[in-house]
Amino acid sequence: MTAPLLELRNLAGGYPPVAVFRNVNLTVAVTESVGLFGPNGQGKTTLLKTVAGTLDPWEGDVRVDGERLNAEGRMRSRTSRHLNYDLFRKRRIRARDVVRSGVIYVMQGNLLFPEMTVKEVIEIAPAASVGRSGIAAMRDMVDELFPRLGERWHSRIRYLSGGERQMVSIAVGLLALPRLLILDEPTLGLSPKLRVELSAAIAGIRTMGMALLIVDQNIEFLTGLIDRLYLFDHGTVDREIGSGRMPSRQEIMAMMFEARH
Repeated sequence: MTAPLLELRNLAGGYPPVAVFRNVNLTVAVTESVGLFGPNGQGKTTLLKTVAGTLDPWEGDVRVDGERLNAEGRMRSRTSRHLNYDLFRKRRIRARDVVRSGVIYVMQGNLLFPEMTVKEVIEIAPAASVGRSGIAAMRDMVDELFPRLGERWHSRIRYLSGGERQMVSIAVGLLALPRLLILDEPTLGLSPKLRVELSAAIAGIRTMGMALLIVDQNIEFLTGLIDRLYLFDHGTVDREIGSGRMPSRQEIMAMMFEARH
């Protein structure tokens, strides 16, 4: 049986000494689009940062193509409040290994270089492709998906709208030639018009056969783009909804209310 592209097994993590999520089991198959939905402040972004290798998992596994990317076993607790163990402790997962595996994380909040132009940011983005082929074709696809960026080519990032910065962020992720693209709250703060544009662009990415893992608070936006949905609450996966008819927002909120009570 073919292993999932991404598999999380009993994953736990957070910001020591505070556990943010626990016992998370989740899979994304090759070419599959998966959503993660839940209330704010429940650990979704912390989970994604752990998958991306910017935070160390406490226990459990992050696997790509069946290969574990993190150190085996449970992370030992710090024994002193006055010493920063991160200064000399070996990382339990490395972002470089995650990127090399083809998993690319587009963070929430459009974290870009504000004084660089769109052109400059787009031109340095392929540095993360780590030897994978197809940059020229992907660059053409980015131009097709985000024609608005061509109009802003020489503008500094700081002068772009929130939606335009989000387009640049996703373009940068695509130019790393991912096998799995993780999008964290791509519609956060966007106008309805830009949300429609972005939804069309992400639908275009789906047609490329690229696997997607998307977190978003706009459930209508999310369910229009995915094959499966995980409901995430109180730091763990509460329910998985399969590839049949996606429930409405009202039905999803009722499910989450039922799970809490």
